[in-house]
Amino acid sequence: MGGRTACLAAITVPLACSVSYYGGGIGPHPMFPTLIDRLKDLGAPMLFFWGGLDQFIQPDQIQAVTDTLRAAKKTYVNVEFSFADHGFFCDARANYNKEAATEAWSLTLAFLSAHTS
Repeated sequence: MGGRTACLAAITVPLACSVSYYGGGIGPHPMFPTLIDRLKDLGAPMLFFWGGLDQFIQPDQIQAVTDTLRAAKKTYVNVEFSFADHGFFCDARANYNKEAATEAWSLTLAFLSAHTS
């Protein structure tokens, strides 16, 4: 839910940038109303992280997000960790992946620094 919320925040309030970790419901998803039609209103650069082993967010949902952002000429970075599952950043979950979390954190800090300095 946090990744979707980060994207929704960048659509609705003025932000310098936003970071989404495995944002289920941004693209078409059976459990959430999609944000696809609202991505045209994205007002800040976005960094997206996805787990390649994620069974909750399918590749076609991610593709819908990136296709929509590209068509709307939005600024974004899309990162997929092929070896990580949903929730890879949370060390309290069984799906925690230290390698993916470490790399994602470094990229997050660099992205935030680039857009907030």
